[in-house]
Amino acid sequence: MNRRQFLKYGGLSALGVAVAGCGGDTGPEPTGETGGPTDANPNIERPESLQSRFGTVKNVADAGITPGGDEPIDEQLNNLLADDTLLVFPGGKYPVQKLEFNGYTNTGLISEKGAAPTIVPTVPATEIDNLFVRFLEVEDFYIDGMNFDFTKDGHGGVIQILGNGNFVARNLRIQGKMPDKRLPSNPAAFHFDVHDGSSRGVVENIVAKDGGHNGGNAIGIYVGKEHAGEIVIRNCKVENFPNNGLYASAPGRSEPNFQGQDGPVHVEGGVYKNNNIANIRIGSTDSTVKNARVVVDKVPPHPDGLLNVRGIRLRGKHGQVVENCKIRLGKNAGTGFGALVFHPDTGRATVRDTNIVVDRNGIHAINALPVQRSGAPTGSKFQNVEVSGAAAYGRAVAIKQRDGTSFENCRVVQEGQQRTGFKFVDSKDCSVVGTTIKVTGQPISKVNSSINTENLSIEQLDVGG
Repeated sequence: MNRRQFLKYGGLSALGVAVAGCGGDTGPEPTGETGGPTDANPNIERPESLQSRFGTVKNVADAGITPGGDEPIDEQLNNLLADDTLLVFPGGKYPVQKLEFNGYTNTGLISEKGAAPTIVPTVPATEIDNLFVRFLEVEDFYIDGMNFDFTKDGHGGVIQILGNGNFVARNLRIQGKMPDKRLPSNPAAFHFDVHDGSSRGVVENIVAKDGGHNGGNAIGIYVGKEHAGEIVIRNCKVENFPNNGLYASAPGRSEPNFQGQDGPVHVEGGVYKNNNIANIRIGSTDSTVKNARVVVDKVPPHPDGLLNVRGIRLRGKHGQVVENCKIRLGKNAGTGFGALVFHPDTGRATVRDTNIVVDRNGIHAINALPVQRSGAPTGSKFQNVEVSGAAAYGRAVAIKQRDGTSFENCRVVQEGQQRTGFKFVDSKDCSVVGTTIKVTGQPISKVNSSINTENLSIEQLDVGG
């Protein structure tokens, strides 16, 4: 089956997985809170047409693979999986040493209806270089309803799908911490790339709550520099990782020794909680984060000396959109650069209809660092953004060397002592319009900057409100 046939007869939309945010008609925008994933396998719904798209459908039990054994099933699975083949797994635990499948077309692995099959590593991650389950250069690939048990210390590794065509990865769950105690190794729990520029991947309902170890360096979900197509990451739950929850900025980086392929990444919904460095991190052109919830309410696990709490981080290219998100940094979050941070590599972006709560003293709600990428457009737009919380000291909003930055119909209320509302440094032709500012410090401060202000509601708060 070629790629066009996959899209027509059994592709992403036919599998019941919409591709909103990936160009074309994305359908209606979701309203209200986006439903998050459950911690156990949900009652997975699949279209009746799913199995009919494969020439061969095999229940692994019928092929002699039964759960609960001691011997790895690697060789048996390698013998079963082929092009145009779907493997169905009953519930139970399946021991695996290391799986690697390369170059398959129109293949899949799914749980049996109502079952929760679990893959269990049999050797330490150090023996397999953290490369546990890999699907490389696959096309029209589908995986749904599989669990991975990493509860034994030092066992586990990356679950990797590098697509040379379309793929869908749904309802995958990791139990246990990533084996990340040895630095400088930085294993990702999941790694997804779409290498073909005309193809798409959908990643949905991934659950990885146990994260990595304090002092470790594990990543939750990673999108690598070779990602050139489009990928949707929808309704995932990623918590407690020391080196980013969702690390998806690599495709947007452009450096002498690191050239990303600039494939867009679209984050839809989900919960990202207590991850270090960034909870969500994007950077390729026109990437988006919509309807996501980010929370840091404790010090996340982190490599020694490398604690940096951020909610959403933009790094690389321009044209990104953050929309209808909720970001909260609690008073016990630990130190960091801010709730929403623009890296110097990032140019113009749009942030709208987003709520940011900062209770941790001295941390910015919005921190736009000076642009250092030559020729990068500036002038980010903030529309209907609300900043609140009890944070004291510093600035709620810090804009530096970002000409043309505008705030429209925003609200900044920070009740902690000596808290400035906005501070602009070396930024020309900026504007703050139709905005409410209630702070204990200066409402708007500027250094070598020009700001147009209109229709502002300003209130100087006493400490404590």
